[in-house]
Amino acid sequence: MKINRLVLFSFLLSVASLGSEVDNGAGLFEGTKPFSNGGVACIACHNVNSPLVIGGGSLAKDLTMYGGEAMAPTVQFMVEKAESMPSPIMIEAYRGHELTPAEVSDLIAFFKKVNPESTDGGLAGLFWLIGLVGAGGIFGGLTLLGRKKVKNKSVNQEIYDRQLKTTWKV
Repeated sequence: MKINRLVLFSFLLSVASLGSEVDNGAGLFEGTKPFSNGGVACIACHNVNSPLVIGGGSLAKDLTMYGGEAMAPTVQFMVEKAESMPSPIMIEAYRGHELTPAEVSDLIAFFKKVNPESTDGGLAGLFWLIGLVGAGGIFGGLTLLGRKKVKNKSVNQEIYDRQLKTTWKV
């Protein structure tokens, strides 16, 4: 009986962890999960159109074209060793901060899920829309809270009218 439970638990655990490599790769790319050797998050310089990450940097190449099954070996070659990275800046940034085999595997799994034909810009468009709606709500609420009752006439007019009604006795 206990062995059946253990087998069932192992099966459920393996099924639940099927997408974890992709999620870990997205976290590594986005910087929400740090590299174990202290490397810089990819999103600091690169962008990728994926619903798993928000829009990224524009300093370096957009990595969307490296997505899909066909480009995974190229990405693997580029990130396995610091010396094989395509630019001198990347070589310097990752020298001494090499990626572990598990991190390379997670990034490859993430890039396999990136759709090169996708033009949705990731969640960046949704981010801007939510930001604009939120800013409008905040400014609208502050405007309603800060409104004062507008009077039809000035205070000075009321004083003047009272003085006209009084009679002066000399």
